[in-house]
Amino acid sequence: MRKLFQKLTIWITAAATALGAAALAGCGTSFEYPEGGPAADAAVSSNGGFVVEKGDYVYFINGIDTYTADNTYGNVVKGALMRVSLSALADGKNAAETVIPSLIVSSDYKAGIFLYGDRIYYATPNNVKNTQGEIENDYLDFKSAKLDGSDVRSYFRVSDNATEYRFVQKGETVYILYADGSDLHSYNVATETDTTLVKNTESHVFNETDKTDPCVYYTMNVVDGDDKDSPNRLKYTQVYRVSADATEAPYEYSYDETYLDENDGVAPYHNLGSIVLDGIGKTGIKTQYTHDLTDGVEAIPTIGYTYSLLKYDNGGLYFTRTDLTSTGGTTGESGRLYYLSADKLQNGWNSVSGNAESNLDVVAQDTTKASSSAIFYYDGGHHYLYVSGATIIRADVGANGAAQEQVVARNVSGATLSFLSDGGAYKYVYFYRTSGSGVSVERAVYNGTAENYSNLNVQKNYRPVKVLDVVHASSWYPYEIVGGFLFYADASELGATSYQYVRAVDLRDENGAPADNETISALNDRYEEVQTYVEDLSETNAELSTAINCYYYTGTAQYFDDNLAEAAAAGKAEDYLYSADDRAAFYAYVEGKEGETDLTFKEYRTRAAFILSLGAMSEADQTSYDDYWHTTLEKYTAEETETGLPAWAWALIGVAIGVVVIVGAIVTVLVVKKKKKNATRTFEPKLAVDTTDDRSVDVYSYGDADAQPQEEPAEEPAEQAEEEPAEQAEEEPAEQAEEEPAEQAEENGNKTEE
Repeated sequence: MRKLFQKLTIWITAAATALGAAALAGCGTSFEYPEGGPAADAAVSSNGGFVVEKGDYVYFINGIDTYTADNTYGNVVKGALMRVSLSALADGKNAAETVIPSLIVSSDYKAGIFLYGDRIYYATPNNVKNTQGEIENDYLDFKSAKLDGSDVRSYFRVSDNATEYRFVQKGETVYILYADGSDLHSYNVATETDTTLVKNTESHVFNETDKTDPCVYYTMNVVDGDDKDSPNRLKYTQVYRVSADATEAPYEYSYDETYLDENDGVAPYHNLGSIVLDGIGKTGIKTQYTHDLTDGVEAIPTIGYTYSLLKYDNGGLYFTRTDLTSTGGTTGESGRLYYLSADKLQNGWNSVSGNAESNLDVVAQDTTKASSSAIFYYDGGHHYLYVSGATIIRADVGANGAAQEQVVARNVSGATLSFLSDGGAYKYVYFYRTSGSGVSVERAVYNGTAENYSNLNVQKNYRPVKVLDVVHASSWYPYEIVGGFLFYADASELGATSYQYVRAVDLRDENGAPADNETISALNDRYEEVQTYVEDLSETNAELSTAINCYYYTGTAQYFDDNLAEAAAAGKAEDYLYSADDRAAFYAYVEGKEGETDLTFKEYRTRAAFILSLGAMSEADQTSYDDYWHTTLEKYTAEETETGLPAWAWALIGVAIGVVVIVGAIVTVLVVKKKKKNATRTFEPKLAVDTTDDRSVDVYSYGDADAQPQEEPAEEPAEQAEEEPAEQAEEEPAEQAEEEPAEQAEENGNKTEE
């Protein structure tokens, strides 16, 4: 019999697997591309971030998911690419539509999505299985699609999800600039050709703010006789710049034929860039990589320079250099910060004489303050912003890097600078600090005068402000200001969950112009009024406070109504969950009846009045979200003795009963066959039932619901209780044990007929 049931188990498992596979096959997703959208020639701003504006539309990545998540095209919601019109945003509508239902996930958070012409360019984790059936999602696929998400084209993939890349355009051609270790590559999407721009760079920098810039700056070591048996690595270094459209070196390089033969024709040096600065000194060894040390040109340092690139921004290169002659003078690594404008790198520029300080701007005397964490800007003169203790300071650069400083924000301990934003008359520096499970969004005006920032009376619009209680997910793309809206990944927690979908806050005034800090402060006051109302209510009526907070977050009374309906369906009184007064107060809040709830913020009763949701949640997250609110509110919970089950549970039970009936039929047939086969088998006497503890137990009863319990018999001596089962077993013949099931079955059949 055991083998029989083992076989049945195998058959049932196989059948269940087949049914499951069939069910999954029937759930194939079809994706419909959205209609309309921006024109191909519409203007683009913020290209390369997780949010890009094109025409009247904003394209954005819909939240944070890992690159190991399911990336089946059509199934992706969280982390997919969506778009929403600016007019819908202005109306406060959650009208976002999915454009590319794939994960837009890479670990280079300095590059996101790029829009050129009528196409979107993006990177997504590989979702193709290898020969072992494993999805190698560490690989990153570079792709593009039309503005509506159709016509997806795949280009190539790299083996590291953290690959640094940019989609750039030169002329009418789009290129993918990317780093492969210390090598730089350019992929032409039109010809589908990959070009190695340079090998073995020492360091490189892409444009800090203009992510569409096709140029890259990098440093190179210099080796004398690198095609010889004993190459000589020289102490000085060089700075180069290369464009994505480069296909050949601007200089001629030659190498020993024997070396090339022994190395399969691969040269020891590969560089398609143009030299920017040459660190060769007066005593330096001239090599074929020294391009501009010609007659009449003299090297400046005695031994040479090495260069350290800080940033490529504001149309030029920020760098420091070390004079190899010096042992710690003013030109050391802790010395001056220089700026070289790209405009100077035209015909006639000399990389050797270009080292003269007359050709360079001195931005700072040292990099203690003007470091990589500072923000630099140029408005006809050089400036930079940096954090010092609990203040943000603006440094206005004068002659030889000397700076006049002005405090632009106080009491901002722990601040990290993010980016600059133009608000018309006011220029803002955005910064963040650790806040809850993420970081805050704050800003200060940085272009004021000393009078504006007077410590005794700071003018309202020059006071730093925090945008609501926004919590942006750290370790992701920085939050952005696009089209007058703040876009961020919401890391605020509901219970123990942070869903991390992208949200938006309108930072415009009533005229559609950028809101000043005083306007943002007024918005914060209204926000605090709602928060205070709910918090104060929680001290006197926690149940009602929770219900109102639910409506505030969700904008719907559905969760509240569902719980009331569930309690009513279980036969509970109307006031079982909430009193009549609490129900009235809740619906008064929902309907905005100010007189009944003492509200002075009728139009600000929901979070959506301050923070806009943009796209749909994944099915799993939506279920978790629904469960949270249904559970957080007052809820009817059936006691353990009650048998009421929700409809879905009965549905599952129905399916299970169907399976049991089928299995039962199979078992019956097989048992009958087995019984016929073993017709001559001798049965052992039935196992006696010990009724010592409860002599009223009828071991042959079918559990008739109408049967009355028998009276408890008086206690019997222990010996009789022990002997009786054995005697009963001896008195009952084996034949009776065989015959009784048949007689009982006949009686049952009679009950059925009757």
